[in-house]
Amino acid sequence: MEKRSHLYSDRVPCRMDELMSWNFTFSFMPYGTDWRIHRRVFHQYFNQTAVNKYIDIQVRQTRLFLRRALDTPGKLGQQIRLIFAGTILKIVYGMNVDDLDDEYVKIAQMAMEGQARGHVPGAHWVEYFPIMKRIPSWMPGANFQKLADEYRPFVEAMVHKPFGEVRKAMLEGKATPCVAQTLILKAHDVDGGIEQQSAQEGIAMRSMGIAYGAAADTSTSAAQTFLVAMAMFPDVQRKAQAELDAVVGPKRLPDPDDLRDLVYIRAVYLETLRWKPVIPTGLPHGVIQDDEYNGYFIPKGTNILPNVWAILHDPEEYPDPENFIPERFIEGGKINTKIRDPSTIAFGFGRRICPGRHLADTSLFLLMASVLHTFNVVPALDEYGKPLGKDLKMTTGLVSLPIGIPCALEPRSAQAEMLVRDATTTGVVE
Repeated sequence: MEKRSHLYSDRVPCRMDELMSWNFTFSFMPYGTDWRIHRRVFHQYFNQTAVNKYIDIQVRQTRLFLRRALDTPGKLGQQIRLIFAGTILKIVYGMNVDDLDDEYVKIAQMAMEGQARGHVPGAHWVEYFPIMKRIPSWMPGANFQKLADEYRPFVEAMVHKPFGEVRKAMLEGKATPCVAQTLILKAHDVDGGIEQQSAQEGIAMRSMGIAYGAAADTSTSAAQTFLVAMAMFPDVQRKAQAELDAVVGPKRLPDPDDLRDLVYIRAVYLETLRWKPVIPTGLPHGVIQDDEYNGYFIPKGTNILPNVWAILHDPEEYPDPENFIPERFIEGGKINTKIRDPSTIAFGFGRRICPGRHLADTSLFLLMASVLHTFNVVPALDEYGKPLGKDLKMTTGLVSLPIGIPCALEPRSAQAEMLVRDATTTGVVE
């Protein structure tokens, strides 16, 4: 899928995606001209250079999370999701999201819930007998139609509603600078009249429509897994905090310029991606034409499922794979480039690699450093006051998330708490 990506970059149609209206997103488009056009639009705003423009937004959302963790410690899962929702919605649509009761966040969460339920392997007969997509929902065996009917309105609203709000704000002269505004202005500069301009707007709307869904669920999963790992492996946490104390010191919060010097934190990030992959089965790759690989004939149209979990738990590549061992990525005080970087697997392959990976990388790295600098991650207590066990269960579906977060955040010190409060009351995050 890397060396032969020109042959293994297609998508075999998913009938549940079609029925739920998920086929708007270039993530699920067949390989071809439409896919290239939509991906190119997205890439120009989220490539490795472009994402540097969004650092201030990422810092703001991270520090607001730290403050919320102090003030409302019982809502850790929701607060984590809010980091990534707030970041991506501000970047793409200029929206300020202060809580998960925001209308658009609810719409997008329902859309992503539908996608997860639609992608449960083997759950829907329509994937094996495509002609079934034509039968009505009231017929026996057509529960998949009811599922699609339930979630389709949320998927369509996720794409159309925020983009429409930006367009409306522009007409009223009240628009906040954002990616959607820029794309609308560019669409209106296209030659060819209203029809061509409308077509360009449609491309822009669809290209950005997946931004929240793709970013929020996957980044939330990785962040939650990180917190659980810190509670389960306290020695790792202490080593990471020792590095932060040495590099950042007690008088300020970590900032993006520190990240290059935080080698152990980087290793923690890599181990988080490896230990519990966000998309364990990877996204399927379709074969564009007949191929032969190591003596095996692979016909055109074959669906290739990259077993991401197995690759990242290969004991020959990563000894003792079930344990959380960041040291496996470090040699001589630096990241060991001889060890396979899990991000080259976790974010996908070849021409289908996640185009939002650079934004996710910075957001997660910054979050991990900031949390460990100011908080201790401890096991949560059950109703009897005893620490919850270390049995981490994950959800099924396209994106795998921890079921519950059996941990809590406690300020490392009064000084650490003061750093957080000062950073969120003196205009730093305004």
